[in-house]
Amino acid sequence: MEIFTAIIYTTCMFKTLGIIAWFCCLLVLGYQGVYWILYASWPSVTLFDATQKLGIDLVYLVQSLSLEIAAKTAYICFTTELSLFFWWTGIALFALVFVSKVLLKK
Repeated sequence: MEIFTAIIYTTCMFKTLGIIAWFCCLLVLGYQGVYWILYASWPSVTLFDATQKLGIDLVYLVQSLSLEIAAKTAYICFTTELSLFFWWTGIALFALVFVSKVLLKK
């Protein structure tokens, strides 16, 4: 019985995190929209920009990884828009909620 309680709490957590991810997506898009209105150019906000603002040193983190994984991580961080990252994170979390609910019914 404890496993089902844990799964129910986990699905609630995934649902809440999905909503937060989509809210963050809207915040980033709102920032970009206001910036576009004020300066007539669309700013590129990547994962790398966000980690720099949070004070996370990606160079230090990447040094502990293998060369292949470090290159892939750097590519993702430099090219992925933050709003798309939050959007797909929300989709993945809601997909986990759906899968867990399907598994609970069977």
